Amino acid sequence: MRHDEYIKVMYRIDNVKKEIVNTQALLMNLVEEEDYESNYASHKETGLVYDKRILGDNLTRLNKEMDELEKQLEDN
Repeated sequence: MRHDEYIKVMYRIDNVKKEIVNTQALLMNLVEEEDYESNYASHKETGLVYDKRILGDNLTRLNKEMDELEKQLEDN
């Protein structure tokens, strides 16, 4: 792998790590109704409502991308 390609991959890895941390922090700040089984939860500070399925799907996608990027580094 050329140096410029390596830098691009490392930059993307850094961004994906940040996105994973931010998404996990967001999930930790969500408040769910105790008696209500729902895919939605509100943020405890802002009150914004999030769909937990979408956040989970995004986290899965980011983790998969991270695995692929790390594999790309190992292969080269």
